[in-house]
Formats: sequence, C-alpha cells, structure tokens
Amino acid sequence: METQTQSLSPERRAKFWIGGAVIVAVLVGLILWAMTQPGAASNYRTPTELSDAHGTLGQVQLAGVVAPGSIEQDGLVTTFVVTDDITDITVTTDTPMPDAFKDSSEVVAIGTFDGDTFTATKVLAKCPSKFKAKV
Repeated sequence: METQTQSLSPERRAKFWIGGAVIVAVLVGLILWAMTQPGAASNYRTPTELSDAHGTLGQVQLAGVVAPGSIEQDGLVTTFVVTDDITDITVTTDTPMPDAFKDSSEVVAIGTFDGDTFTATKVLAKCPSKFKAKV
C-alpha cells in the first residue's frame, strides 16, 4: 500500500488561510469587546475611586476595610462603612453576612452606588490569615 502525498491546490490553500484569518479576527474582536466592558480591566474600586467616578457605573465591586464601630444590624439589613483611609462609603445590604465579616475586616461589596450609599447585593469578607510572615 503506497501513500501519496498531495500538495494543496492554490484555491484550497487560499480558502484555508482566509478561514484562519476570519477565526483569528473574530477572536481578537471578542477579546477587545470584552476588555471595553465596564469593570473588565479593573475588578475592584476603592471608596476614593468610586466617589470620584462620574456617571452611571452599573454593578460595581467596592473593596476596602470595614470601619471599626460602623456595623449596624436590623434583622437582615446590615449597614456599615467601607474605608480606604481616605474616603468612607456607607454600604447597606439585606443579604446574610459572611462569618468572617467584622470590624476592620477586608471586604468586597458587589452592588450599585447612587453617589451617597452603596447598595450591596453580595458581601464577601477576607478570612484572616493564620500564616503570617515573621517580621
């Protein structure tokens, strides 16, 4: 049984390259489109960045530290202040809080900001590390 090697005709070769170029162009277009979506390149905003932002932001991820003594609970409604030591933003949510949520804990609140109060649909708290480097 002999194997024959056939070279591609110029027409087939051109179709192959055109098809490949179309696939690459579509992938590059999708990546560029995804990067231009709000919040795509910068996952989190600090309280200062959020208060300086103008216009409608849609859903935002606010990252900062819970200001000591700012946590107030009334049933499921929790209000607290997130700070970056420059700007404070009041956060309110009616979702259950994570176990690691407490004064001075690092949090990420996901929700919307109306220019005054941040309304969170989800709050994540960073667990304190048990393993800390020796100084």
